[in-house]
Amino acid sequence: MRKQHYKIPFTGLKLGVHEFSFEVTETFFESDDYLEIEKANCHVNLTLEKQSTMLVLTFEISGLVTVPCDRCSYPTEVEANGEYSLIAKFSEMELQNTEEIIYLPPSEYQIDIRKFIFEFIQLSLPVKKTHLEGSCNQDVMKTLDNYLITENQSEKDSEDNSGVDPRWAALNKLKKKN
Repeated sequence: MRKQHYKIPFTGLKLGVHEFSFEVTETFFESDDYLEIEKANCHVNLTLEKQSTMLVLTFEISGLVTVPCDRCSYPTEVEANGEYSLIAKFSEMELQNTEEIIYLPPSEYQIDIRKFIFEFIQLSLPVKKTHLEGSCNQDVMKTLDNYLITENQSEKDSEDNSGVDPRWAALNKLKKKN
């Protein structure tokens, strides 16, 4: 993968809006040793608005990535969709970057958007990455069911526990009556 591909030389651009397009596959993530994303097929549209004192970048991400399922750990495809904005301001002083604003020295002539694409794809993934209900690996699910503690099992285990302090046993009896 060519890292130069993600560096946009903005000094040669006229003031105004400019469009860029990128295809992101699993090779994009290989150099970062990011193991969660096994496959990727994402499209990133970047709108760069060049102004005299700043750049306004809008990233539109759409596509599919394959990640381990949170339930069974087998690969599952999830959507990666989102729109994110970033402002790059030019400043002589070294200022602290924030989530929405980065600062570039006025002598800078290009911006590397690779790390932003990486972060925005991560942000666009759903919080819960699972197969559709019933589509998980059945062998893994059966094994997990063997270790699942249900409410009835928990009550039975507490009743079977003969070493329980009698005061707690009395309180448990009161709790069961209510």
